[in-house]
Amino acid sequence: MGTHWQYADSFADTNLKMLENVALCDVTLEAGNEKKQIKCHKFILASRSPVFYAMFCGTLAESKDVICLPDIEPSTLEVFLRYLYNGKIEINAATVLSILYAGKKYDIPGLECKCKAFLNENIDTENVCTVLDQAMLFDDEDLKAKSLEFIIGRSNEVLKSDAFVGMSKSGLQEVLKLDTIDASESELYVACKRWAARRCKAADKQETDANIRKELGDEVIYQIRFPAMTLEEFTNVVASENILSEREMLNVYRSIGNKQIDSMFNNKERSFKREKFLFVRCQTLEERWLCNGSEDGLCFTVSKDCKMTAVDLFLPVEEGSVSGYLEILNGSAVIHTQNVTLKYTEGAKHTLVNLTQPIKLFTGTKYTIRQRLTGTFVYYCGTCHSNITMQGLTLSLYNMNNFSPYRTSVSTGKFYGFELLIINKTSSCTNITQ
Repeated sequence: MGTHWQYADSFADTNLKMLENVALCDVTLEAGNEKKQIKCHKFILASRSPVFYAMFCGTLAESKDVICLPDIEPSTLEVFLRYLYNGKIEINAATVLSILYAGKKYDIPGLECKCKAFLNENIDTENVCTVLDQAMLFDDEDLKAKSLEFIIGRSNEVLKSDAFVGMSKSGLQEVLKLDTIDASESELYVACKRWAARRCKAADKQETDANIRKELGDEVIYQIRFPAMTLEEFTNVVASENILSEREMLNVYRSIGNKQIDSMFNNKERSFKREKFLFVRCQTLEERWLCNGSEDGLCFTVSKDCKMTAVDLFLPVEEGSVSGYLEILNGSAVIHTQNVTLKYTEGAKHTLVNLTQPIKLFTGTKYTIRQRLTGTFVYYCGTCHSNITMQGLTLSLYNMNNFSPYRTSVSTGKFYGFELLIINKTSSCTNITQ
């Protein structure tokens, strides 16, 4: 004798089965422009959403058996309904924003939290502008702040993305209000022109200077800080076109030449305050680690985007030197390599070795840093920190895959510390280690 689905212990599972079997349904939701109909139960909807409760049980309750939801696509509605019935959902990058929209519209805080948690882990240059628009649409200040913080740190990539030109004008204005951004004013201006050109194309208009200006409007134009450009930038990038009027151009030229002159544009330069911080892993120092040409290294991750600018390496304990190479890898790919020579210096035990170029590090990506040096004995870490936090950024260290107990590890060995370039948004600096 087969087992009936009604025997399931979970009320949520049997609820979902009623939806899947279209059993005893008493309302139809019509989704999207294609008006796909999905039958469900008023009892479940009203018990899970204050909005649906008011719709079915309030003083202005709907009497119709078919409810039109043109702003929610059928695929989104199906996932949304399954969550209402059994509390389970699978969120991915393609669906998170549409599900978040449905969760906010129908006041489902648990679903909102799941979507926000996903976005916090998966926000990127291709979705951040859309996330910002959604946050502004629903007055979600936390999500708005998270989006703007991401844009500040990855401005160059965001401004060049396809998503940027698709954002709303109000979203664009929020970006232009930022006093801190990782892009020049001329790059912001060019990005704004790209945004306006996309709007012209969507409206089937020619991309003339006049139409570009019309799409930008004074509300955008007057948030671009033209007087903060150099004379050469303004002449080559802006004055060669007719997007600004002659009066506006003259005003900008005068403002660039004399910062004291009142300008019709904001002349305050945007800042991108990055500071270098030394993340010290070494707790106690020991002597006489022989550099015999063996490979020493560590894996590491960072909790937010930054740049590695230097590595603090140990010096010889006696007359002589060590030499070899230093490498940084992303996975198995070498992304940086340079030769290193370290000489004995009286009174010094370690020294900061600048990288030949800063290395961009991305949140959650696992990197490897390794050195192979030959020569005399050097100082080394007797005991070490495995996690170091400064300015809200945590550097986490791990053993390499081919770790040997006689080589560098998270608890001993080479590498005194690492210099990282990070955004400095606070006046104080904390250093929490373990």
